Amino acid sequence: MEQPVWFVPGRPTPPEGVLARYRSPQPVGVAMEYVRRLTGPGDVVLHLFCQGPLFLREAVCAGRRAVGVNINPVSLLVAGLGLEGLPDPTVLKAAFTRLADSRKGAATLHLHIEGLYRSRCPVCGAEGIAEWFAWDREAGYPYAKRVRCPRCAKAQEGAADEEDIAGGRRFEPRGLPYHYALNRVAPLGHPARERAAELVALYTPRNLSALVDVLLRLEGMELERSVRAVMQGLLLEAFDRGSSLDPYGEERTRPRLLRLPARFLERNVWLLLEEGLDRLIGQARGEPVRRAANLSALLADRTPAYVLVPCAARDVGRLLPVRSVSLILADPPRPDGVFWALCALWSGWLWDSPPAHALRPFLRRRRFDWDWHQRALRTALTAAASLLTPEGHLVVLTPELEEEMVASAFLAGVGAGYELEGWGGCPEVGCRTVWQVRKWRREGPTEQGTAPEPEEVAAEAAGFAPSLAETCLRERAEPTPWPFLQSAVYAGLAAKGWSAPTVAPVVEGVRRGLEGMGLEQVDEGQDLWWLPTLKAERLADPLADRVEEWVCQAFLSRPLWSKEELALAVYAAFHGSLTPSLSLVLLCLDSYGVAGEKGWRLREEDAASWREEEIKALRRELQALGARLGFQTRSGRGWDVRWQEQGRDAYVFVVLPTAAVGRHLLAGPAVPGGARPCLVFPGGRAELLAYKIRRDPRLARVAEEQGWQFIKFRHLRRLITERLDRRLFETVLGLDPIVEREGVQIPLVMEG
Repeated sequence: MEQPVWFVPGRPTPPEGVLARYRSPQPVGVAMEYVRRLTGPGDVVLHLFCQGPLFLREAVCAGRRAVGVNINPVSLLVAGLGLEGLPDPTVLKAAFTRLADSRKGAATLHLHIEGLYRSRCPVCGAEGIAEWFAWDREAGYPYAKRVRCPRCAKAQEGAADEEDIAGGRRFEPRGLPYHYALNRVAPLGHPARERAAELVALYTPRNLSALVDVLLRLEGMELERSVRAVMQGLLLEAFDRGSSLDPYGEERTRPRLLRLPARFLERNVWLLLEEGLDRLIGQARGEPVRRAANLSALLADRTPAYVLVPCAARDVGRLLPVRSVSLILADPPRPDGVFWALCALWSGWLWDSPPAHALRPFLRRRRFDWDWHQRALRTALTAAASLLTPEGHLVVLTPELEEEMVASAFLAGVGAGYELEGWGGCPEVGCRTVWQVRKWRREGPTEQGTAPEPEEVAAEAAGFAPSLAETCLRERAEPTPWPFLQSAVYAGLAAKGWSAPTVAPVVEGVRRGLEGMGLEQVDEGQDLWWLPTLKAERLADPLADRVEEWVCQAFLSRPLWSKEELALAVYAAFHGSLTPSLSLVLLCLDSYGVAGEKGWRLREEDAASWREEEIKALRRELQALGARLGFQTRSGRGWDVRWQEQGRDAYVFVVLPTAAVGRHLLAGPAVPGGARPCLVFPGGRAELLAYKIRRDPRLARVAEEQGWQFIKFRHLRRLITERLDRRLFETVLGLDPIVEREGVQIPLVMEG
């Protein structure tokens, strides 16, 4: 197996499909790369907390067997829908038609539900079908609507009328649909019944009646398993969009509270189902992935396949044989009380089964804090440890550098008996940590000591934080985003094998330690921080410059790369506290590479011999230009070319083949008094240089204070050939600034 890469960024991809607004992003390519590097063909990969299809799909496509585990049947349904091929659209439409034509009294279900939302067009008065009504919660009636009008041939929005108000009020709030929906989730006498009643009340009586009618008729239909899963997915999306949690006139985001907004939308349930079916059929889907009949069949046959198992993560140790798993992928869910409560409600409606009943305890929990999150994660990882082979790995992925989430993951890993092998993170894609079970943990658990008091934990974390943060800043040698700096501290604690039973005091201690070490926020917009006592001349070049130069050398040392392969090679060289941002890496690759038929190669103009001769020629031409303008020309004292007048420097030039400007602006020779410093660089570096100056306020400040001029090679040659006098030369030299920020004007010529 290949040398592992600790940080695999992947391609950030927002979730799509059913319940997308509740699901964390799963970056494309991450699971594939870890699976390929850390396992062999036919090995078993366990996806803890399986929340979607991507990681399982990538594991199976890499030739492995994959087991997706989650206590939440809703998440497993979402994963299954993304892994299986869509049934024949004709079959799906036929099943939907059967549902629509099922009887509700004297009418078909479709016509019955359609009648619930009949309304007059607010423009012409013709009878149509409402797409939605907007309600005033306090007043208790609809005040606005959107109606599909056959006469206007389009949907019209306007005020609700008296018939709409009467129609919204004619449903019994505690009628048969209400009691069916409540009893399905929490039977009479169940300790969570009161909480379940609050959740059922999130639906207007009209929508609840329609949803229950659809649910009952869908249960009575004989359908193939794959077709039933799709129909359940449509209904699940209708459960979400048909609630009253979405405010009127605002963007539809994940609800934070289980409380009706003051003004909310009541959507037409049948139209939600129709739109969901059309959307599903129109979506592009990947090839279906082979599904094993059950877990036993998967383990008995090394053919790549997957299986989904409803199981609490804490019980996963009893699910699979000891030392049968080569890789555990874990993307811990957020402690989102709203999502878990809704899933408990919806699972109870969709399935009268043990997995659905297992979610009932989540109805009673109104608050899921980070301490709960860390305990649950630690328990799950402890249970899974015995499943790993001696060479097996655990990879924990968090989609963002949120302090509590990162702290919880690191503390849980150490607390569960794992040893941190490597990590990396960046604000664009989150954090990745790679672990192995500690040897003592493989031999058997050790006795646990008495848990320390929270203040002791906070004090100890506060004591560690300053040195860990300073080490991170010293190694990076550049201002660093606050979330990354915090992550580096928690990683440092994990590397020491330090853990704590709760998150809150650790976070409090780390914050206290960082606040007391004299850090300075150098850019509020980018949340960048620096330690003023660290002097640039005593540090390595800024991380951005080192990454750029590494990319250049990689292209020089090897003729062809794939872009993904080269990006991973960068992260193999720069990981942990040195992990660069994904945007920087991609800019470096684009600055030096060009795509060809066989892969990415170095730009012709960046070939070593070509650039060397070009630099020499430009230095000679600068000397000739200075002499023509009446200056005495020199070199030395850290400058490639110096133009002098009456023995004093008027212009000083640095000619670079790269955009690695940190050593010159931050730690280079002092700019002579009265001289204008100029940095001459290739045009292909302009975007990269502008990015570096934006991301490092120290560079911007020095450039402004010292009057640095940034000049492209081509622009300089134009100045040389046009035979300008001094006045025109000074005017033309500073044209076309590309970096314009409040208080900073850094001219960069944008010519070719």
